[in-house]
Amino acid sequence: MIVTFVSQCEKKSLSRTRRILDAFANRIGNNVWQTAITEDGLKTVKQLLRKSATKSTAVSCHRNKTRQLTELVWIVGNKRRFNDVGIVPVNWTRRNLLHREWENEWTSLESMQIIATIAALLHDIGKSTIGFQKKLFHSTFQGDPYRHEWVSLKLFIWLITDCQTDEQWLTRVQDLPDYLSSNTITPKILQQDTEQAKIDQLPPLAGWVAWLIVTHHRLPPIDKYFFNERTDDLRLLKTNHRDLKRNQSSYYQKKIKAHDYWVKNPKSVKEMSATEQENFWQFDELVIYSSLWQRKLKRWAKKAIIHPQLKQLSQQAIEHKQAISDPFLLHLSRLCLMIGDHNYSSLDANDRRRVQGSDDFKNKLAANTDQHTKAIKQALDEHLIGVSEFTAHFCRALPAIHQGLPRLTGHDPLVKNTAHKRFKWQNKAFKQAYEYRELSEDHGFFGVNMTSTGGGKTIGNARIMYALADPQKGARITVALGLRVLTLQTGQSFRNDLQLNASQLAVLVGGSAQKQLFELNQNVANNNTLDVNTNNEIDTSSDYQSSYESVIYESVYGSESANSLVDEWVDSEIDIADYEELGLGTVIESRKAQELLFAPVVVCTIDHLIQASEGKRAGKHIAPILRLLSSDLILDEPDDFDHKNLPALSRLIHLAGLFGARVMLSSATLPPDLLQGLFEAYLAGRQLFNAQLQKPTPKVICGWFDENSCTVTPCTNNDDFKHYHRNFVTERTLYLRKQPIRRQANILTLALTYQKEQHIAFYEAVATALLQ
Repeated sequence: MIVTFVSQCEKKSLSRTRRILDAFANRIGNNVWQTAITEDGLKTVKQLLRKSATKSTAVSCHRNKTRQLTELVWIVGNKRRFNDVGIVPVNWTRRNLLHREWENEWTSLESMQIIATIAALLHDIGKSTIGFQKKLFHSTFQGDPYRHEWVSLKLFIWLITDCQTDEQWLTRVQDLPDYLSSNTITPKILQQDTEQAKIDQLPPLAGWVAWLIVTHHRLPPIDKYFFNERTDDLRLLKTNHRDLKRNQSSYYQKKIKAHDYWVKNPKSVKEMSATEQENFWQFDELVIYSSLWQRKLKRWAKKAIIHPQLKQLSQQAIEHKQAISDPFLLHLSRLCLMIGDHNYSSLDANDRRRVQGSDDFKNKLAANTDQHTKAIKQALDEHLIGVSEFTAHFCRALPAIHQGLPRLTGHDPLVKNTAHKRFKWQNKAFKQAYEYRELSEDHGFFGVNMTSTGGGKTIGNARIMYALADPQKGARITVALGLRVLTLQTGQSFRNDLQLNASQLAVLVGGSAQKQLFELNQNVANNNTLDVNTNNEIDTSSDYQSSYESVIYESVYGSESANSLVDEWVDSEIDIADYEELGLGTVIESRKAQELLFAPVVVCTIDHLIQASEGKRAGKHIAPILRLLSSDLILDEPDDFDHKNLPALSRLIHLAGLFGARVMLSSATLPPDLLQGLFEAYLAGRQLFNAQLQKPTPKVICGWFDENSCTVTPCTNNDDFKHYHRNFVTERTLYLRKQPIRRQANILTLALTYQKEQHIAFYEAVATALLQ
């Protein structure tokens, strides 16, 4: 191909760029080069430019598309030097740094920001106890009898004792010094009803803050933390509809208590002496006496009092005698708090983003300690103030994540019609989906692809989702599969068939060992030996493993929030520097999480994505939620999961609807009851999303696709979906009956007898028979 390079570099980067481009192309102007080059050669040029890039670098590459047209291939460096199609601007205007137009639909954004920030200022006040401070400097692997978030909750409830309205408690925390001067906290007061929280008795906004405080590490269980499947406990829980359908007020009243292994460690309670346990309720110093912290809390409490929507939410909750229970508000405000906590906890001592706490509390109370020197890493009041600032900043960034992250645009392999006879159904499906792209933006999309095995579902799904996206903005797609080897194969197929490079596509699997196993199977490992324990499943995302690591980190260093957001291996080459203008680098610290979030297309195993709704602790749900909030979702082979997995799958689909994503389910064998249940979950989530963003009542755009036909139509309720799906299945059944039989099976006799004493010989005989 013939390409043209245009340089808008400045200072020293100009000479560096010229040396690189002179080696590959002919200079036809001071800052313009042209040459004929291969695809591999062009990749090499881009890699060399990226390695030497600075803030002054700006190089665009254009290729000749036809005799009369050129198209932009990529830009390395400062993208603001070019427009969307690579043209150098001749007139300048100020940049839109705030992107307030993204916030127009987010009517609850400021409400979430205020409440999440107040909760951030209060979330770790329970770390002031003598017991917690002692364990930070005397390493122990014994957990707290009651976790610090439970103590923080009890402290918050004491602070607002006797406040009957939201205005009363917000006024009190504005004048906190006066209240503290006449009221003293004692262990006896805190330990009244130790096992109970009584959040249901708090004013509505206070209940919201209390929920965030006590859940900022782990969500509470519905009844117990652990269940034994062999007992009746789990069976009774699944059939107890009253528990599962409780409203938020009833849940606060009946279910929020100090459950074992949630906020209570029964082993520590049993083994610790009474004096040691008492230390976790006593204080030598209390962070709420920090003057700087009090000023920050006063500022945000004042904002809450005068904010009209918070007044309205409080009034509505009182009128209906219910707690604030909108999942959209609760999910995202908790997410903001957890990200603020995680990222501020991970800052180094000399990081410029660190804030100042009160000088009086610098060496009195610690939030966490350095794992190498065991010295105070962050003072407690500094930590609370810093987390509140990060939380407020990230909450403002939610519209940017939802609207402004990198997308895939102008990608010809996804638009161009295929000439292959077996895959021609994709062309019709693409056109049908494109007609409904605007409606799907406001009403959502729920697709079903039941094309036969080998019919091109994987590429077809990507093309359909690309057609639904705004062609000017582009598409963001997440593909989730059940098997890790298939995940790598799908990623490889996308790169080969759709020509997606590592800067457009990220592949996420369980760990580096999975990548090595895949390379061995593909004969890429060059005869290197790989030591793998085949007796154990490789599962770095295991909730038990992350739970264990979190307990150790919390016990030794005092900061469970410092754990990694993403442990898995991420195959990506996203240049984060290209997107610095979004301002997310200050709140998303993890490099792997950034690569996962910024990639336009992600192929991953569902065990990673499912943590968006199933993660209990250690922040492992943060990256999946951010991904789900910013992209559409394709679930490949969801019927592979058994009945035990279906509730979790339904929650994931509901969350996708709640965050405004489009969803595609893809398998040749999708049972109607599975689809009906998942559609109900999606519709319920989409209704909540539309209500929050002032969109019309959703008439979900539903699509059915196979190699025979495709149907796209709005569905307003479950009956509509059931009717159209029955018609589609009837038509598909008639089509399949006309197809020639490709395979026939014979049941062969296996004359073997199993004996427990000789089970190894039996399995060897079975293997031999199967091979024959």
